Amino acid sequence: MIIYAPPSARAVARAEPVGKIGLGMEEENMVVVSDADPVKRRDVVVVPVEESEKEFEAKSLALADEFFEVGLQQFLGEVFEREDVRTGEMGVQPFEEVQSAEYQNWRKQKQQLEVKRSQGVPEEQLVMDYSGYGCWRYNPIVFYQEVVDGQKKNRHRIILKDDEASLLFISGRKFAIMSPITYVGRNNTQENARYLYAMAFDLDGVSLRKHHKMFDLVKRGMMPMPNLIVNSGHGYHLYYLLEDPVPLHPVIVPLLNRLKHGMTNILWNMGTSELEDRQYQSILQSFRLPGTLTKFGKPIRAFVCPGVDRYTLEDLNKYLYTYKLSPEELSSCTGKVKYNPKGVTLSEAERMWPEWYFSRVVQKKRVGRKWHVNRAVYDWWHNTLLSAGDEIKVHHRYWCILTLVIYAVKCDIPRDEVLVDALALVPKMDSYTDTEDNRFTEDDVHDAMLAYDENYNKWPIKTIEDTTLFRIERNRRNGRKQDVHLKAARAMQIALDPDGSWREGNGRKAQGDIVKQWREENPNNNNKSQCAKETGLHRNTVSKWWDPDKVVVSAAAKPQTKKAKQPEKKPVLVDVIRLFAPESTYTIPGYTHDEVVEIMTTGRWQELGWEVILS
Repeated sequence: MIIYAPPSARAVARAEPVGKIGLGMEEENMVVVSDADPVKRRDVVVVPVEESEKEFEAKSLALADEFFEVGLQQFLGEVFEREDVRTGEMGVQPFEEVQSAEYQNWRKQKQQLEVKRSQGVPEEQLVMDYSGYGCWRYNPIVFYQEVVDGQKKNRHRIILKDDEASLLFISGRKFAIMSPITYVGRNNTQENARYLYAMAFDLDGVSLRKHHKMFDLVKRGMMPMPNLIVNSGHGYHLYYLLEDPVPLHPVIVPLLNRLKHGMTNILWNMGTSELEDRQYQSILQSFRLPGTLTKFGKPIRAFVCPGVDRYTLEDLNKYLYTYKLSPEELSSCTGKVKYNPKGVTLSEAERMWPEWYFSRVVQKKRVGRKWHVNRAVYDWWHNTLLSAGDEIKVHHRYWCILTLVIYAVKCDIPRDEVLVDALALVPKMDSYTDTEDNRFTEDDVHDAMLAYDENYNKWPIKTIEDTTLFRIERNRRNGRKQDVHLKAARAMQIALDPDGSWREGNGRKAQGDIVKQWREENPNNNNKSQCAKETGLHRNTVSKWWDPDKVVVSAAAKPQTKKAKQPEKKPVLVDVIRLFAPESTYTIPGYTHDEVVEIMTTGRWQELGWEVILS
């Protein structure tokens, strides 16, 4: 049974002991062995099934000592039941006895619109009629697989209220998963998602000793206590139930994903998991259900943490740093205000950006503005995936393909081309599969292609790194802003090549030389504005270099003799690496930091006889 392949484990013959787990069991060690599959060419950690079972049972006993165990029906109730705002009755929402009339009406209209679309009816005439609808009801959906004619088929089952038939159908199945989300319709697609009832996290690599450390972190206030803990086998599913279900409008899904991303950083750490590489998942991620089977065949068990109140998004957001949501973003997620970062009303938007208003509001087009990037970026990522070996991790395959699709959007790659490229990668991605219930298929590619259809292109480098586990090299500024970085580079160039020969035949002419050349070519023209227009320089820059003999050096750049207390024979050494480092306060005796920076960037350090060192 392949459990995990932590990079740190590859260099050793034995991993750390799992630890004593009670019932008279002695300490056992996990052994690192080489995978014989030439396609994967990865090292893996193999643990006998018996040990996995004992570890699983020991964690269940530890959970049972502290919390209340619940079955599938109680688990569903804990996740989804909320007070009906209309009647005040508990246990009504979100479950329906049967498929709601609203859904049936909605589905009928959708089918009719599809027929009209196929007949060539203009898109602006294909409008849904929502008049006469009452309170919409939505239901959880279980995704499972079954074998038909020797082939695995994907199936969906809607969970209805008091649905004993569904509960019996799900219990004991090898593979059945569900997200803490309700849907309209029969499929658990992103398009059909309606309300998020909990933030759920798949924490892998939880051993018994990590179990104890995790609750120590909770007691120290470093992570919130979950409402539900599901012992899924090799890890835990942590459920943080939301006080009020969050409507999954497309505009706020990225905000919720960002919050979950930040929470994953808090929950998945050295104290809670044996694995170093975090697995980042969408809020739409589905999880194995209690009563279904683990990968090694044991029934999954769920536990309620008593006395833990449901959470608000604000409660969870307090634990975040880098990925923290702003008050405005939180308000938009909870429906208190419409998500509007710039605070512009629609009437103001119509006046200020009439083309945008007509496209996005009137025509309801969802095509956003984006930077157009050279296709070399797309080709680079495509080649990266083609040549990758064990850099690709099994739980991050989808994100690798999604990044390819997003780069295609950025680089204006035709849809057909990226689809062909992505589908060609399916066999390679599937070769990393370690369990039969986690195959990578063409369906995963088609899901990722939705980002292309939505013209999605806002995918920061940090997010790509976190979701794919690939390190992407930046432009080497070492955290400095561009202007500071350029100042440092110029100072270092002068230090390494004082005679300035590096400039010969390289780069753009100096600003003073550009102005000088223009004046030589236009001897009778004293129009500085015209010079600026024709040279592309700023008007102030032209004025500065119009008469080079009159260029004034700031008084701050002049050495202050009253501060210069160094002996004349002792050289003044300036460490330019330290000087231009981020947040630097570096200085030398007799001068402030700003004075040293200005003297170095203007070249006056040579006149003063200073020497440069590179630490």
